[in-house]
Amino acid sequence: MHTKVIDQIRTRVWLAEIRSLSGLQAIHALAAQFDPESTWKDDEGIPHQSKWYRYDAGQAIPSEPLTSKVTAALPALSFDIHHPTWTLLRKPAASPKTIDRLVEKMPPLWRQTLKTLYNDTFDFRSINLDLVTKYSLTAMSYLDAFLLFELGRRHALNERGGKAENLTFIILALPLVYIDDPLWTLQDASQKKSTLQAIVRSLWLSGDHFGFICFPKDRLVQAMAMQRVLLLRHTLNRPRALNSQVRKIRFLAKCLGDSPDERYAIATSAFVQEGPPSSHFSSLFFGHDPYAQSVWQWAWNWLKQDPEFSHFASCLSRHTDV
Repeated sequence: MHTKVIDQIRTRVWLAEIRSLSGLQAIHALAAQFDPESTWKDDEGIPHQSKWYRYDAGQAIPSEPLTSKVTAALPALSFDIHHPTWTLLRKPAASPKTIDRLVEKMPPLWRQTLKTLYNDTFDFRSINLDLVTKYSLTAMSYLDAFLLFELGRRHALNERGGKAENLTFIILALPLVYIDDPLWTLQDASQKKSTLQAIVRSLWLSGDHFGFICFPKDRLVQAMAMQRVLLLRHTLNRPRALNSQVRKIRFLAKCLGDSPDERYAIATSAFVQEGPPSSHFSSLFFGHDPYAQSVWQWAWNWLKQDPEFSHFASCLSRHTDV
């Protein structure tokens, strides 16, 4: 079931980007345009299509030759449905040999960054500009960065000093600097939440690699929307200020880690489970910390009530598509 959920996510986003770039919405139209050989006719000459409908239902994954063919026809297509991260998310308890093969598929700069991460003590507990610069995150997609820090976390499990725990915090916060990644821009709020839940489940299913994580995905989706508000407000009078991925990621990281207003940084951390402490003591992320929870909830309530943050009003409704 988990594998099916992951495959549904990746095919949904892949098809969404193809639809956006091509202007075609119907599955039969997409198949006719990009994979005409998959359409067949019955004895009465009526055309039929089944393969692409299976993609649309998340029941099958397009082959690499087909995805390469589609990308050749749509050069702007950026979502990587065959990224190594999907292999790890589908089968979290991967063997060392499988992980080695995934690493080999990544570009040289990424592999060198992974070696650096393995050797670092890693004291970062939140995303900031220093983190982005040190690990070249502006040159990566969300899937690249997730794989980097997840493999780093697994490697650090037997080390002391909280390295694995700190890496976990970074993994959970990554969407906040990759809000323009196709995985997030091409899904609505409900789909984002289900994707975050599937990612967390993959971490849990990695076996001894991870305990159960609880964090409010609703609030993380809201925080992503708030990051987008900051991005739009910043470019309103500066159209060219953030006209590249490098500049956007650096700007978003600075908002999270170097913001002069601590309340925003606390609220967007999204690491503390909501609700009465006694109701979820057995599944809290790294144990229950009443003080951390109270500070985190205080920050969210302040953002809701302070007129200074009224530009976030549309982001702070839990069940609104953001």
